[in-house]
Amino acid sequence: MPKTHRWQKFFFMKLLLKYLSKYKLLIFIALILAAINQIFSLLNPYILGNFLIDPFANKAAEFRNTGANTEFFRGVAIGLLMIIGAAMVSRIAKAFQDYVVNVIIQKFGAQLYTDGLQHAMRLPYQDFEDQRSGETLSVLQKAREDCSNFITGFVNVLFATIVGIVFVTIVAFRLSPLLPLIYLVGTFALAFLTSFLSRKIKAIQKNITKETTALAGSTTESLRNIELVKSLGLTQQEILRLNGTTMKILNLELRKVKSIRAISFVQGTFVNFLQQVIMFALISFIFYDKITVGQLMMMQMYSFFIFGPLQELGNIIMSYREAEASLINLETLFSKKVEYQPLIPEKINSITNLRFNNVKFQHHIAKQPALENVSFEVERGETIAFVGPSGAGKTTLVKLLVGLYTPTSGNIYYNHISENKVDFEGLRHQIGFVTQDTQLFSGSIRENLLFVNPHATEEMMLEALRKASGKSILDRAENGLETVIGEGGLKLSGGERQRLSIARSLLRQPNLIIFDEATSALDSITEEEISNTIRRITAERQHITVMIAHRLSTIMYADRIYVLEKGHIIETGSHSELLELKGLYYAMWRQQIGEREVLV
Repeated sequence: MPKTHRWQKFFFMKLLLKYLSKYKLLIFIALILAAINQIFSLLNPYILGNFLIDPFANKAAEFRNTGANTEFFRGVAIGLLMIIGAAMVSRIAKAFQDYVVNVIIQKFGAQLYTDGLQHAMRLPYQDFEDQRSGETLSVLQKAREDCSNFITGFVNVLFATIVGIVFVTIVAFRLSPLLPLIYLVGTFALAFLTSFLSRKIKAIQKNITKETTALAGSTTESLRNIELVKSLGLTQQEILRLNGTTMKILNLELRKVKSIRAISFVQGTFVNFLQQVIMFALISFIFYDKITVGQLMMMQMYSFFIFGPLQELGNIIMSYREAEASLINLETLFSKKVEYQPLIPEKINSITNLRFNNVKFQHHIAKQPALENVSFEVERGETIAFVGPSGAGKTTLVKLLVGLYTPTSGNIYYNHISENKVDFEGLRHQIGFVTQDTQLFSGSIRENLLFVNPHATEEMMLEALRKASGKSILDRAENGLETVIGEGGLKLSGGERQRLSIARSLLRQPNLIIFDEATSALDSITEEEISNTIRRITAERQHITVMIAHRLSTIMYADRIYVLEKGHIIETGSHSELLELKGLYYAMWRQQIGEREVLV
């Protein structure tokens, strides 16, 4: 076995046992109930052979000739009542067994999914940039489903069959030491044969899991961008692209089905051969007067009891392979390092000072730094802005500011505390964030506002909307705050979406508010309205305001403006000071003023 494969199996079993160990008592109860269920099921043939056929059915003529009819029927009735009683105990145990197993798999699945989701949410932002959102969800769902199937099959089929084999071996040994050998050799031969034939399925299942995960990511991506897809007439193209992956999965599934059917055919043939071997042995024992007819029927029925479920061994092994592949994928997720947190983080109750000190950042796949030697400082009540052409590093700066990226070198200080000592989870609760692409949810206006502050009152929400000049949203909303706005705020105009985003940020009562290209996607009239709203908010000087802009008219009233080019700050000053320098800012201003004059 290759070394990598051995380690994968080790991690699979380690992860599976880690979660199952939390439910040891429930698992023990489930196994006890499964054993009771199986043993009492197997008592049926035992009672039939030893308490009905041999003492009564085979001697019916004797009872009739001696006139012991009452004794005969009493004995038969007792035997049948014993069978009914055993069946009743078996069914009761089975009912409780199914309930306990379901409790285990539901708790197991919920814990696995919750831990996986929690770990995924704590991963560094850069990990999310490298994969589709639907892929992580697919990994979690597949692991939950496949492990549930395996646990159910293990308890209900495999463990019950093992109990049955032990029971039958003991009964058979009491009849003849040779009989258990036939059952045990047949059982191990069938298990080995099934395991050998199912190896091919593991590789196929691994590819199926990989392609299914990719399909989930692609589908989520297409549905999320459905407006673009439909607007550009790309519906058929997307369908063909997704269908291509679906067909790959279909072909792999068909290959798997062929393998499973081949295993089933070999299993069925082998089991039938074993049953005939057992029948031949049993008839031979009768010929030599070593067993009775009742015992023959009992052992023949046991062969069906044992080898019938053993034919499901292929499905158990298949579910094991599926669970193994899914948990290996999940282990890959768990092995990713979560977002850095200092061992003893320093909490910042109120951000009053922000400083970048020679900050450099370079993406791990990039050849050049996105930002280099960036330094600035801002106090509470001040408004600063960053401008520059596309690719200058403005978006990277924002992601560094909120802790989504970690500086390659240099430091970011919040209240003179370095970013590597700060509790970012707590710090981010003090940040209001307004982006170019407003990230709204498909619920109501109220739900979108409460998303950032679940304890906000209706008065607080209305006040935030008023400050964000969002009265028009409620004027048009037929159900007020309860109005559903559609996924991503599709039922709102661009300006209304942006106002709602601003109101949501203000509802946090932030100490640091960031406007990242907040007006670049809007028309000139709406842009001016939103700019005036932002200007009124910043004029209150209640927080640090950081503005990222491409359109310079939105930031001309900032206390300081930093001009970025190729990751460097090349100019600093107020709007009027930068115009006097006649550098890049001046050129950008002249270009945008010229564009406006042309439009006019």
